[in-house]
Amino acid sequence: MMAFNSISLTSMQTKQYDFETQRKVGQEGEALLDQWLSPSYKVLDVSDNLKYQQSGIDRIVTRSDGSSITVEYKLDIAARRTGNLFFETVSNDKAKIPGWGWSSQADYWIFLIPQQEILVFNPGKLRALVWALQKKLIEYRVAIKCYNTFCYPIHLIQAREVAFQTKTLYLEEL
Repeated sequence: MMAFNSISLTSMQTKQYDFETQRKVGQEGEALLDQWLSPSYKVLDVSDNLKYQQSGIDRIVTRSDGSSITVEYKLDIAARRTGNLFFETVSNDKAKIPGWGWSSQADYWIFLIPQQEILVFNPGKLRALVWALQKKLIEYRVAIKCYNTFCYPIHLIQAREVAFQTKTLYLEEL
């Protein structure tokens, strides 16, 4: 049974987030997503490889026909509470690092919303949704120690409309 730590990820508060704590929670989510994919696909973890990190790629997933795709995992703990996915536009404002929403080169993004659902996106479709909604969206700042991350909240109803696949999770599956 996968245990998820309770961490508030709302950008509406001025709470700072600890990278190491988030990383540990993220690893728990990654293990669950690996387990979800493993019955049908061969999953190779490349998240510690700098080349793949710089491209926003966490996994190489090989299909039964031998073809492979790249995947970036996203764990969004706040989405269940807020009803929004968070689309990162700026990863680090001090170092001027663009957010994964614009910079990821993965073929697919897989979001895990613990105890709720898994959403699979073609990045181009989610980016197109963000562009279409951009004038209506409010960009939020999230303080992380000595820098800030910026993101747009995308309502889950709108996100699901462009998702490639969705999977509802039930408590007994966790």
